[in-house]
Amino acid sequence: MFKLRGYAVREYNAWRLTILNVFHNHEIVPYLAGHLLGGRLMEDDKKIVHDLIESSVKPKNILTNLKKKRQESMTNIKQVYNEHHKFKKAERGDLTKMQFLISKLEEKGYVYFIREKCEGQTLQDIFGTHPTSVKLMDSTYKTNLYRKPLFEIVRVTSTYLTYSVGFAFMTSEKEHNFTWALQALLKLINPNSDIPKVVVTDGDTVMLKIV
Repeated sequence: MFKLRGYAVREYNAWRLTILNVFHNHEIVPYLAGHLLGGRLMEDDKKIVHDLIESSVKPKNILTNLKKKRQESMTNIKQVYNEHHKFKKAERGDLTKMQFLISKLEEKGYVYFIREKCEGQTLQDIFGTHPTSVKLMDSTYKTNLYRKPLFEIVRVTSTYLTYSVGFAFMTSEKEHNFTWALQALLKLINPNSDIPKVVVTDGDTVMLKIV
């Protein structure tokens, strides 16, 4: 392996290098693709990446866009992901991901309810809905990045169109979790309006007990 040693010579205020091994273990590569320095994002590239991230463009499509704008670019998908992570982290600042989510719900005017565990420091469930959905009210289940149940409530209009009423991240799919989420939903319904007479579920046995 190629080695050299450097040390400072104070009397000359300079450095002296001594070569210990002049051999290298491979030939110089003819291209820089994959090299961190060669594939680094330029400042103009970073601005493009940030703008596309804010537009919810996927990283692979961001990379394609960069290649089109600068054909000599050697940036790879890993560097786009790294920039994506740094941008999101800078956007959150000192907030945790959950605190950032709640701040965005407040910023966009969402109606939301939260439930904490007994000690009052751990968030157990969170329910949120867009204000437009509140004015206008089948449930589907999905699993998110954190492997927590996402309870989404959807309503069907008289013209057979659907719109999202609200969603709740829950710690589990137990009866008390669904009961809490549905009670939060009832707070949004005008007491003088008609409560839906038909509820369509995916056959979840816990849901069937409480609807």
